[in-house]
This record gives sequence, structure tokens and C-alpha cells, in this order.
Amino acid sequence: MTLSPLDDYPVHQAPEVMRHVATSDRNFYDRYYFNCHDGTGELMLLVGLGQYPNLGVTDAFACVRHADIHRVVRASRELGDDRMDTRVGPFRVEVLEGLKRLRVVLEPTEHGLSFDLAWEGTIPATLEPRHFLRWQERVVFDSLRLAQTGRWSGHIRVGDVEIPVTPDRWQGTRDRSWGIRPVGEPEPPGIQVKNPGTFYW
Repeated sequence: MTLSPLDDYPVHQAPEVMRHVATSDRNFYDRYYFNCHDGTGELMLLVGLGQYPNLGVTDAFACVRHADIHRVVRASRELGDDRMDTRVGPFRVEVLEGLKRLRVVLEPTEHGLSFDLAWEGTIPATLEPRHFLRWQERVVFDSLRLAQTGRWSGHIRVGDVEIPVTPDRWQGTRDRSWGIRPVGEPEPPGIQVKNPGTFYW
């Protein structure tokens, strides 16, 4: 076991260091999702960042459509010991004030897309009902999600065009979800496989 800075906070939920989640299920994830637009249809930006502690991976993406341009930037790295470190290549997410204000950054790269955006919720974050699904004796989904609408400020750069983002025009939604859901490669069959006429032990 390895300690991380998060272990100094009184946030433990299981007799584990914070680097380890309470389940060994390979599909455990912890993710951010954001969208950003000005309501005109001229530009739509999607951003996501996720950690997969039992796979030892964190990744991020951004996808923008601006006029007739469509750009995607992706990054991935080894998760490491510190789950509070949300940097993934040129991406990072900073929690400025929990459930209210966040900062989402994509540093300039050769891909012609960058941004530095501050999110502020306009309604309280809402916790959705738990999602649970068992199939063939295996838990496939066991996750929670919060959702929130809000406004953006900062800037987005697409190619040579820098677009100012002001909260009077720019809005969007975000969610945070965590738990178990299928990710990556498919898992081997469960202890019972639904196959007419055949039973596997």
C-alpha cells in the first residue's frame, strides 16, 4: 500500500488508503463530464476526464465543433499514487469550491484546440438515483451520478481563433459519476452464461 496526500484528509470510507477503492472490480471508475455552448449552435465543446484505479489508468478527452471544424484531443497516463492529481497530459480539472465552481483546462498543443474555463453551477448539484444492474450473476453497473447546470467564463481557442467565453452567454451541464460500469475490454463470461441448450460451470 502507498500513501498519497489525500490520506491526510478525513475522507476515508473503507479501511484502505485512498489510492485503493473499496472494491477490486476492474471496472471501477471516477469521472467528470462537461459540455459548453453559447446557445447559437456555432460552437459545442465536450470535455471528460476519468480515473480507473484498479486499472491504474487516467484519461481525458475534449471534442469541439466550431462552424465546420471538428477537433478531438485525447490523453492518457498511468494513474500513479495521487488521485488528487487530475493532470493528464495537457488536461486538468481543478475543484475551486466543491459542488459549485471548477476550472477545466486544456493547454495549447499541436492539435489546434485549447481552453481555460471556469464553471459555476446555477442550481445545486443533484444526486441521481443509484444505478444497479446484475447480469449473469455479475454486478455490471453499481454507480452514482450528480448532475448540474451552470455557466462558463474564460476562453476557447480553435485553430487561430480565440473565443471569449462569458457567463452571460455561455452555459452547459456537467456530471460526476463513480462506481462500477463496463469499461475497456470485455470481461470473461460470468459463472453462468445464457446460451440456449448449454450450461457452463
